[in-house]
This record gives sequence, structure tokens and C-alpha cells, in this order.
Amino acid sequence: MSTYVIGDLHGALPQFQKMLTKIRFAPENGDELYLLGDYIDWGAYPLETLLFVMHLDRSSDRVHCLKGNHEEMFQAMMEISGKGLDDNPIAVNWLVNNRGAGTWKEFSKLDRLRQWEIRKWVTDLPLSFDVRDGDKHYMLAHAYPYYYDMEYSPLEARLRRKDAVWRRLLLREDPFAEYKGAQKYHCLLCGHTITDYFFTRMKAEKNWPFRKPRQTKRNKIFHGEKFVDLDCGAKLLSCGDDPDPGIRAAAGRAQLACIRLEDAEEFYVR
Repeated sequence: MSTYVIGDLHGALPQFQKMLTKIRFAPENGDELYLLGDYIDWGAYPLETLLFVMHLDRSSDRVHCLKGNHEEMFQAMMEISGKGLDDNPIAVNWLVNNRGAGTWKEFSKLDRLRQWEIRKWVTDLPLSFDVRDGDKHYMLAHAYPYYYDMEYSPLEARLRRKDAVWRRLLLREDPFAEYKGAQKYHCLLCGHTITDYFFTRMKAEKNWPFRKPRQTKRNKIFHGEKFVDLDCGAKLLSCGDDPDPGIRAAAGRAQLACIRLEDAEEFYVR
């Protein structure tokens, strides 16, 4: 029995399916799979990826899916659908700035019952999971911890929910520094930020490479001091011919990443 965690998929359905084969994921044998959100947008198969993930989630209680900021934007878009999208800042931010147009185009072709099923599934996605492996206690979240054992005011709850899918961790940040609950967390497993971001931040440090987490390779899983980031740029896997030269260059390094908690073995698919 193994526990696998996979970062942001972003429409990379062939690579995700190849990853499941590579790790020999077998829920019928007790394997657990945790997905950290951002199933849609950017990639070549955004809605197909979400539907595949939704099917896995519904088919097995050993598949666990989190909400990412792209699902949050998708949910907001579904809620305002038909209310003047052309000049709506929420719509513009998602469709244009976050490349959600492909997702929305395919979603709009579906019948209303199927759209309702997707909307309900996306809306109900949790913001964090607690996972134990021996004496280690992990929190899994898309971007930042959300504590279901803490009491929040309505305003604070909204801010914490936003942090859970949008906040970008600092290089040496302790994501549990503000936690006042009874649990003892060893590490946060997250996505959201492409790991190359932390590589460049480390290079900018005055004493680099003497003060650094152990992983220093570009677009590999990043092991921070209190968090592990699994977003290795899968959203760029289909962007090799993008007009932006920076995106084209990043696409050449992009891959989908997975980690097995029991032995920390890492798996990659390009």
C-alpha cells in the first residue's frame, strides 16, 4: 500500500494517465492518491482532465482531490455565467490572464445536467487534507494551509480560503507559524507555485548555495524547510510553440511530478 501525491495537472491528461501507469497506482490494493488541485486551464485537455479526475474521485474512496485557484476561478465563472462576461473582471482574469478560455469553451458545450454535476463537484472540493505516515503528520493544500480544526470569523474564513488556493509561499517560510491548534504538522505538501521560482530565489540569496534546502535542481520537486512543492510546470507541457519566448523556454523544462510518501521517491513525466 502506497500513498502518492501529485501536483498541478493543468490539462496534461496524457501525462497524468502515463504517471498513473508509471507508479502502478492500484486503489484496489490499498494505494491512496492525493491530487493538489488545478486540474484545468493552460494545457491541451483542460475539461477532459477535470472530468477524468472527477471520475476517479467518484469511483474510489482512495482518491482525494483538493481545490486549486483555477477551480476557484472556474466556480466563480459558473456562478456569474450569462451576466455580462465581456466586461466582468472575474471573467477577464480567468479567461484571458489565466488561460481559462479553453476550459470554458468545452464546458459551454455540455448539457445543463452535466454542467450542474461539474459545478457541484468543484464547489464541494476541500481546501486541505491531513495525512499521516508513521510518526509524520502532513498537511496537503493547493497553496497554503487551511485548518478545519480552527474557528474563524466569517471575514477571516474568507481570507483563509483565499490563502489556501492563492498564497505564494516565501522561500524559507514556515506555513504553520500562525497555527494555534492541537495538531503537530511536520510538513506542508503543496503546488500552485512552479518550483523553478524557488530555484531562482535560492540563487539570489547572498550565501547560496551554502544555505539552502537539499533540492537545487530546476523543475524538480522542491524540498523547503517546512514545505514541499510539487508543481513542476505541467501547465506548460503543451506550450512549446507559445508566442512568448519565456514560456517556450519554460515549456522545455516542464514536467508532471509525483511523490510517494512512504519512501519519498519522486516520479516525473514529461
